[in-house]
Amino acid sequence: MAWLSTEFYFYKGSAPCRAVWMTLKIFKVDYEEKIVDLLKAENKRPWFIRMNPQHTLPTFNDHSFILWESRAIMMYLANKHATEETQYLYPKEPEERAKVDRMLFFDMGTLYHAIKEYFGPKIHQGLPPDPEKENLLKQSLDYLDHFLEIGGVPYLCGEKITLADIAVLASVTELDALEYSYKCYGDLNRWVERVKGNFPYYKECCDEGVAMTRARVKQLEADLKKQMEKERKASLTKK
Repeated sequence: MAWLSTEFYFYKGSAPCRAVWMTLKIFKVDYEEKIVDLLKAENKRPWFIRMNPQHTLPTFNDHSFILWESRAIMMYLANKHATEETQYLYPKEPEERAKVDRMLFFDMGTLYHAIKEYFGPKIHQGLPPDPEKENLLKQSLDYLDHFLEIGGVPYLCGEKITLADIAVLASVTELDALEYSYKCYGDLNRWVERVKGNFPYYKECCDEGVAMTRARVKQLEADLKKQMEKERKASLTKK
């Protein structure tokens, strides 16, 4: 049976989901919101796995054409919905488009990868970040800061915001959620403030999700602290 509508399956606390959400908004796509709660493992339910065997979010169902991987969804949306007025977000000219693609792949394979690697213990268990992965994150932020410094333009790929800015900004919001300061990266920090100030859907699509992640991590840390204190008292009792 074919789906009769366009559906966006997402979780607000996910940075890749926020990237697609902002893209849907700026292209003014009509869609149904389908919230999937990762904390309740709703993405592991049989009905979702039938749709997306990889059970990842975001997932986009466009009248039975089902797509996952956030950057692939963003590129698809641009290819299908960009108008003359919005084509700048994903330019048609090969060299200009390649610049956007390069930064999308940098975001996926370098920046967001480093964020997940470093903060994995904190996000999933409430433990401190992995010190062995800290240089990985710092190097990715160094790269990004340097790209912005040598680019000489307001945004990652030119004078206007593109899909690359949307995707990278979404990844950086994960640093905001985890209260990791990047103010020492001057060009990066100025770019973040510029995009946040000039992108009309930033607050709508990001603020709540950032707050959700921040609250969840703090709860994990509090629960871990209680558990450790409980175990400490139990060990003293045994002595």
